[in-house]
Amino acid sequence: MSEKLRIIAASPLQPLESDTTLESANKIFWANLIGHIRKDTYIPFEKILDIGCHHGGLLEEIVNVLHPKAVIGVEPSSHCRERARFRLQNVAASVQMLSPERWNEIPTASIDLITCHEVLHLIKDVDSLFRQISRVLRPGREAFIVVGCHTENPLWERWSLQLENEGQTVFSRSPFEILEVALHSGLNGALRPLRRDGWIIYDPAQAEFKYDSLTELLNHQYRYKLLFRFNKP
Repeated sequence: MSEKLRIIAASPLQPLESDTTLESANKIFWANLIGHIRKDTYIPFEKILDIGCHHGGLLEEIVNVLHPKAVIGVEPSSHCRERARFRLQNVAASVQMLSPERWNEIPTASIDLITCHEVLHLIKDVDSLFRQISRVLRPGREAFIVVGCHTENPLWERWSLQLENEGQTVFSRSPFEILEVALHSGLNGALRPLRRDGWIIYDPAQAEFKYDSLTELLNHQYRYKLLFRFNKP
């Protein structure tokens, strides 16, 4: 799952312990995402956009590796945007945090790379989202979107109920639905498992989202957590 699953009230100057724990759990996924970006795309990047940037953890990791001149985060929570802005204020020449209502402020064909980690299940209107992705991407550039919360993951039925019981509104989609929406928005799509190997960080006593068996844990990490790559022709 993702650090974006809940909004945590804290001072921008003092992250909570739970923030650190969530980001630590996500770092292996972020590292694999960035590894695929470095392998599959044209570098350097002038401007990078992260959808659902939360507290800016993924953007910080990306900036440390790819060194863009400008970063943009799109995030619905004003509190999270302020925390991300404070965190990232010195990492790039230009740092901008926007609410989803401000997508149109991003110029057409201005973004070199778009990332998104475990956000699509929280977005009601994915058609509109992919139209915006297609609009702002420069021709020949790509968006990388990580999705583990989808209907072909056997854990999603249980985890989606857990999220709903915690007050979240979530939306269930299949991987093929995501591909079709992107295609209709003018993007070429491809997908693969995000991970194939590597160490798994999991504390059964502390984990918010539980696995009933080692098989479930391995399948989620290496089979059902997907990376979509969308290219703008």
